[in-house]
Amino acid sequence: MTEERPHRGWVNFLTILIGIITVVAILATWVDRQVFNTDEYGDTSVKILQNQEVRDAIATYAVDELYAEVDVDAELKKILPGDTKDLSGIAAGALRQVADQGAQRALSDKRVQDLWRKANIAAHTTLINIIEDRSSVLSTGGGEVRLELQPLIIEIADQVGLGDQARKNIPADVGQVEIVDSEELSTVQTVARAIHGTALIASLLVLALICLVVYLSPGYRWLSLLWLAVTLIVASVIVLILRSVGGGILVPALATVDVQPAAFAAYGIGTDLLRSIARTVIWASVGLFVLSWLISPNRAAASTRKFLAVPVGRYPAAVYALLGLASFIYLITGVGDSRGFLVRLAIVLMAAAGMYFFRRQLMLENPDADFSGIEDFFHRSREKAKGAWENRPKEISKNLPKFGNKRAGAEEGEGSAGSEGSAGSGGAAGSSETATAVLPTADPETSRLDRLERLAALHKSGGLTDEEFAEEKARLRTDKE
Repeated sequence: MTEERPHRGWVNFLTILIGIITVVAILATWVDRQVFNTDEYGDTSVKILQNQEVRDAIATYAVDELYAEVDVDAELKKILPGDTKDLSGIAAGALRQVADQGAQRALSDKRVQDLWRKANIAAHTTLINIIEDRSSVLSTGGGEVRLELQPLIIEIADQVGLGDQARKNIPADVGQVEIVDSEELSTVQTVARAIHGTALIASLLVLALICLVVYLSPGYRWLSLLWLAVTLIVASVIVLILRSVGGGILVPALATVDVQPAAFAAYGIGTDLLRSIARTVIWASVGLFVLSWLISPNRAAASTRKFLAVPVGRYPAAVYALLGLASFIYLITGVGDSRGFLVRLAIVLMAAAGMYFFRRQLMLENPDADFSGIEDFFHRSREKAKGAWENRPKEISKNLPKFGNKRAGAEEGEGSAGSEGSAGSGGAAGSSETATAVLPTADPETSRLDRLERLAALHKSGGLTDEEFAEEKARLRTDKE
């Protein structure tokens, strides 16, 4: 007797393994793109600078360096005339506040942000050249990778009129932030190369294992796809949790208390790409959910497949042309990143193979599918809609209770009875004229029954109490007599 679900153990094992490798692939891909993609790194650095807390920290650092290297008090004494030279200390303190404001304005300026981006790209390019042994100047045996911020300090000095003094007095090594020193470069090379290879291998391995799971689960592939989608979502959520927890651990450990707000902001911006990758995997998992349902034995899914059998089965050229166009657009968006392009190419090949087998299943299930089935579907839908309209409740407003004052119904009854009484006894002219205009067109018995129905509806809805209802019925009987 054949197994109901062949290779079930292997399928379960591979599904769990896919989840683990997916976590590694997401993390490695994020590090790979942040470390080895210079443009991505430069764009991220600008986003970090545009954050207010980061700008505050950088502005404070730049002004501190300016005041440490330039004797502002002495420079002001050279400028101030006569006895006002004694006020140079006070002026220097006031000028410090102006410098802080000028630094904020400078860092918000696009030209200064371009300087910041160039400084970060220069440091990043140097780091990549060293990691990949492409630098003829620096190597793992000597030198450091630094972020050059002196142009920013000079720019801020220009904002407060101390640009010339800053250029003369600030040494060349001021404003240099060490990123990696020579002793750490060898370790950085090893780790970076490992991550650089892991990102591509892990991504391709996940795709290959997904294909293997689908191959090993004939008869229950829809269920395998369902669990694969769940596994990928769980892996992505784990990555998002690690991102959140990691910030709470790393930032306090690496940054002092006074710069932690800026460090948290920089961490959030720097890991935004990680969140984006995890969300992309989640959306891909939603696609697997849809595919799982579409190939399942569910009755609605079978009807959907029958509906799709005509365009997909009868017009394969058009379907494959649309798939090819979508694949081409998807591939060209990855041009420039050779490793990412390989992953995209693998996904396109998987989609093409999946489309081939899906069309084959449609033709096996619906070999005679044509437009008559679609026409029958729309005809049945139209007939159902027509029947629902014809069988709709008619005159549904006739017996609905009227909302308003609790005495509304009773007053209406009294007014109607009074009008009839006035007409019969020859009352006032206005009442008599109204009665003669209405009563000849209505049967008195019918009018009395209508009022009785309205009273019953008001009583049922709570508009009249039992005593009021009995009183109004008695009045109607008296009017009849």
